[in-house]
Amino acid sequence: MIDRRQRSNGGSRNVYLLATSHVPDPYVNVLAHLLQHENLSSVNFVNIIEGEGAPAEADVQIRSIYAEIVKLMEALAGGTYPREVDGEIHHHSIGQKAAERYSALLEKLLRVKTRMVTVRWGELDQELEKFIADGRAIFDVTTLKKNLLVDVVSLLVSRGCMEFYSFDLGRAPRYFDDRDLIHSLDPDGYSYRRISDSPHIEAARKRMVARSATLRFLLLSASVVGALVILVQFFFRIPGRIS
Repeated sequence: MIDRRQRSNGGSRNVYLLATSHVPDPYVNVLAHLLQHENLSSVNFVNIIEGEGAPAEADVQIRSIYAEIVKLMEALAGGTYPREVDGEIHHHSIGQKAAERYSALLEKLLRVKTRMVTVRWGELDQELEKFIADGRAIFDVTTLKKNLLVDVVSLLVSRGCMEFYSFDLGRAPRYFDDRDLIHSLDPDGYSYRRISDSPHIEAARKRMVARSATLRFLLLSASVVGALVILVQFFFRIPGRIS
């Protein structure tokens, strides 16, 4: 669960789901958790364009992912999950209590401001800076590809933002169907993990801060020395001075 002690303010949050998977199930878990525990101002689905990918194509992809998420949540709100058995789709009943839960969550999701955002890999740092500018951003990296995960986490830490999370199923077995969804999980078995709480990431952050402070000190020292040299030169060039 999100550690509220780490927040920069106590108000609403903007969640940025960095989306690279077309499987809707992980997003349902993330959104179910956040919609239940957070006051969200906006839900932003972010697609990072790698290589020579076209923005128009990336925009279609991210909208397709969102459509699949809504479609699955609508099915769950109706009390069923589409399981594939022997190549055929069977609508497995999830029970009335779970259906009512998803119905309420879907209603919340459809009320929240939703945006689809495409970001070129080469502009990732600048875009992340914009996202964190208001101090209300949560970054979800649950479905992010490993190579992009390294990029995003490194850039966020370098900018002093530690608000990145991942939905962790823990040690529960994986079924790749409705048994992996939040209504079927033991509440004590899964977590919405603040990845930056890892001691290794904290050590990296402190190292960055220390080196940044050292660099600032060196730059300041160089500036002071430079200023003194200029003043000394100016003093000895004044007419009438005895050298």
